Amino acid sequence: MIHTTLLIRTESKRTVASTRYWTTSVPRKDILEYMGLRGKVQQLSDGREDIPLTIGGNKYFSRECGKDLLLVFITDIDEQDRLVNSKITDAADTMTRILEKFSISHVKKTYAKTIAQFVHSRLKIALVGEGGVGKTTTLHLLMGRAPPKQYVPTIALGMETIENIHFANYSLVIWDFAGQERFRRLWKFYFKGADIVFLLTDSTLRNILVSKEMFQMIRRDAPNVPIVIIANKQDKPNALDPSIIERIIGAETYPMVAIDLSYRDDMLEILLNTAAKHVNVTVPDIPAEELLRFIDDEQLDDEEAEQVSAS
Repeated sequence: MIHTTLLIRTESKRTVASTRYWTTSVPRKDILEYMGLRGKVQQLSDGREDIPLTIGGNKYFSRECGKDLLLVFITDIDEQDRLVNSKITDAADTMTRILEKFSISHVKKTYAKTIAQFVHSRLKIALVGEGGVGKTTTLHLLMGRAPPKQYVPTIALGMETIENIHFANYSLVIWDFAGQERFRRLWKFYFKGADIVFLLTDSTLRNILVSKEMFQMIRRDAPNVPIVIIANKQDKPNALDPSIIERIIGAETYPMVAIDLSYRDDMLEILLNTAAKHVNVTVPDIPAEELLRFIDDEQLDDEEAEQVSAS
């Protein structure tokens, strides 16, 4: 995870602009230590800029961009060097071009939006289950919207897609898959592109057995993708307890009532913890809604426009 970025004056070591995507703190003494060690490593490596350094449990990457300015990306120690080096190189090239045309005050004002396009990664989550189990209603719950008043089957992939949730430096993309049996043969083409699968059941024994077959199919077609079981419609009189459901399906199961907005915190907690586990970060003891950022459609349009203008 890229959790912090800095634009620093090389000589004075003063921070000109910064962004922070997670709760990880970066002490100034660590930044100063990095700046000193960076100079020594460059002398030993004939000026190479692609050698990251680990300080205080974080990994530092940097590139020069313009006169007396250094762009720094700070990540957790498990982040892949090649991926971050590629991102920071592109970001520094863009920042250099901006600095050639605009003042440093403009750079400071637009820094967060400029740098976001190079820091953000997409985390793809597939939402699957038989038709009518509440997948689209769960999407509404995540966004804090009232549930649909009537059931309208999702007839193809992507009729309901959420791209408005940001977690740290990740944009969460949630797909609602059509659940009717005639569409299931298409699933395997998409599971391999997913990072996480949420499998919903309506908590009835009949549907749980169908969901078990789906679970086994996903395991067969995408063996390395983690699967989270959501037992929806727990308010119904014929709903089985999640402890029984997970013994039938063979995976940990979370209870849910997607039509009840009071369950939103529970769903956000499941989403946050699953995403954090996938990217190997520890979730601090903070409400999930404070760690998940929700972007409205207008903001997304603005960000896309900014990315086009910067390219």
